Formats: sequence, structure tokens, C-alpha cells
Amino acid sequence: MSRLVHYEGVTAGRDTTKGFKQFQITNRAKFIEKWRVVLQREHLERDLRQVAAAAQRRLGPRVLVFDERIPSPDRDAGSARMFMILKALKQSSHVVFIPFNRPQGIAYEQALWKEGIETADAEDYRRLLKTENVKAAIVSRPSIAEAMTRRIRRTNRSIAIVFDMVDAHFIRLERESRITGDPQTSKAARRYRKLETRLARTSDLIWCNSSEDKRVMEAESPGKRIEVIPTIHELHDWGRSFDERRDLLFVGNLAHRPNGDAVHFFMAAIYPLLQPALPEVKVFIVGDNVSAEFLSYSSERVKVTGYLPDIEPLLQGCRVFIAPLRFGAGVKGKVGEAMSYALPVVATAIGAEGFGLTNEFNVMIADSPEAFAAAVVRLYSEKELWLTLAHNSYRHVEENFTPEVIAATINNSIKEVACR
Repeated sequence: MSRLVHYEGVTAGRDTTKGFKQFQITNRAKFIEKWRVVLQREHLERDLRQVAAAAQRRLGPRVLVFDERIPSPDRDAGSARMFMILKALKQSSHVVFIPFNRPQGIAYEQALWKEGIETADAEDYRRLLKTENVKAAIVSRPSIAEAMTRRIRRTNRSIAIVFDMVDAHFIRLERESRITGDPQTSKAARRYRKLETRLARTSDLIWCNSSEDKRVMEAESPGKRIEVIPTIHELHDWGRSFDERRDLLFVGNLAHRPNGDAVHFFMAAIYPLLQPALPEVKVFIVGDNVSAEFLSYSSERVKVTGYLPDIEPLLQGCRVFIAPLRFGAGVKGKVGEAMSYALPVVATAIGAEGFGLTNEFNVMIADSPEAFAAAVVRLYSEKELWLTLAHNSYRHVEENFTPEVIAATINNSIKEVACR
């Protein structure tokens, strides 16, 4: 524990009638006048018995959020979603975020502090759970929910537990096993189905990432309250016009197996079909955790960039976004992000899942290599089709996936289970 020592008067003395110190009195009056309404509402009289209350004077109930790590929203869609969830919760609650790891250094944690979101250490969970006015605990991902659900119940049974699935892991693994035929993946899928079902049944509220995940979980956990909390996207400037744009873009953390498989699938089966029709077009593959196998695709026309701290120039300058995913679950943040920039998307059915999109209206959907390549060529070449998708996909995000829309679901669901 740190000790803070204040040396009164060392800098400007103690006489408030002269010198720099006199501004302490002048500015005190200005401060009181400026913040009069807030002080009348929240200020506590000086009383050592009220120290704890003064330290926790933020309005609203306390909501604790447990997750694997500090979110790094520029590196993966799960982090971006969590960051937006925390900002939404902050509107009506005192939010405390409790990570189990801090792999990226202090900058991402500081970003939470700037949003007014408190952070704490997982080792301190018992004290946090016993703090006054804690109404809900969100446990994000199966690994964290498995580690914390029983501990929360034992420590404070009055707290509502929200199981945030992020995506339904067992659905993603089942789909992967059907593609790869790997018995270990199939075994993992069965294990996660049992685990996630048990965690869902013992929670008070389930957050799913898509309507498809919700439908499956309703069958697995009948009678449980389930809400869809998808990826959340702020709207952005469109950037360049159709005629000014060039090239194709894929974005995804390549340590996530659906993304890695999508890149391999695209390069092996789809890209060779594109080259005759679009010989001058470049493909940008952007994302963290680039291994040697992905770098091997690099060429004059294929740019494997690795992690980029700012991909907005690509989102505003490329002509078509590709999402050739063969397996996965939940809505895909990369697709929502592209549409929030009015960048038209060609996706597989898995890539477009959960958004409620319509082929050739706000997205191009194709699964086979031949159909996917043909869709890319059409969208890249036909200006009217491109403009239709750009307008309609942008509007679709505006109506269904912005912070203003999703925040209401987040905060209303927390309020209802916390007041049960």
C-alpha cells in the first residue's frame, strides 16, 4: 500500500492574505459558484465517519465487470465491444472493471480511466463484492464465468450475475470441427457446450452476441432471460468516393482461428479467381499476431501489414471489404466496423451472420470460392451497386448497432435483474 504525504505550505507558504497563496481564497469562491448544483447534490459535510461514503459518491449502483484482460479495442473486436459496453454502463452505474491480465501495458487502462471507469485487481474481488451498493457482476467469457460465478455467489448472494458469452464458443467450435474434421476441436466443442450451458443456467441474465446465439441458448437454457448485446459501432465519415477508392481490405486478429482460416481460404481458393478480372487490385490483410505462414502471402499485390494503430485511412480508401469466414459465432465486429464507414462488404453467410442483412441490398453474401470472387468483382466494378450497399449498410448500422441503440438494452437489462 502506498502512503501519500502532504507538506502544507512548502510551495506557497501558509498566509492566505498575500502572494500566490491568496488565490486559494479567491478561487475557492469561484469553484463553489461554478459547481454549486453538483455540490448541493453530492457534497458531504466534513465528518470522518463519512469517509467511505465520500470515496464512493458516484451516482447509481455499482456494477463489477470481470474479464480476461484490459480491452485493447484497436486490436480485436471483443475488446472493442467490451470498451463500448463499459462506456454504456457508465451512463447509469458506477462501473468497476476487474481484469485478470494486463498484457498490453498501461495505455489501454488509462483509456478506461479517461472514460471515468474505475479498474481494480482480481485478487481484491472479495472486498469489491462486499462493497456497499454493488448490484450486479458481469462475468465475460466462459473461462472467467467458470472461475468467478461460485465465488460471487458465496461472497454476496444478493448480487445479480450476468453471463456475457461474447460469442457462443461451442457454436464456433462445432462449426470449425465440421470444416477441419479435427477430433480435438470436436471434443472441445462438446466440453464448451456443457460448460456454457451450465454457466447460463446458473446466471441471472445471459448476454449473447447475436440473435442466432440467442436462439440456440434459449433451447439450452429454457426460461432464462437472454438479451442480444452485439458489437457496437459509432458512425464515421465515409471518406473517399467510389472513383477515388482502390483495393480490397480484410481486418482481423490472426490469432483468432476463424480469421486465420479466412485468410488461408481467401488466398488459396478465392484470390486466384480474382486476379484475371482485377489484375491491378491490391489486397490489404491487416491484424495483430501475424505469423510466418501469413507473411508468406506477401507480394507486390498482397500487403500483410500486421497490427496498425490506425486503420481509418484504409477503411476510407479501400473500395471493398472482404469477410470470407468459414466458421465463427456471434456478429463479426470487422463487418460492423466496415459498414460504419459505409465501406461495402462481401461476406460469407457466417461473416454476415447476426446483422440481419439482405444480399445485394446492404451486403453481398457468397459462400463458394467462385460465388465469392464473382461478388467481389461485381461490387468492385459496378458503381451503382456499390453506392446502394454503402448507403444501406451505413443506415443499417445507424438504426441497429450504434452506442445509443445498444446502451438502452445494456442498462435496462442490468436495471431489471439488479432490482429483482
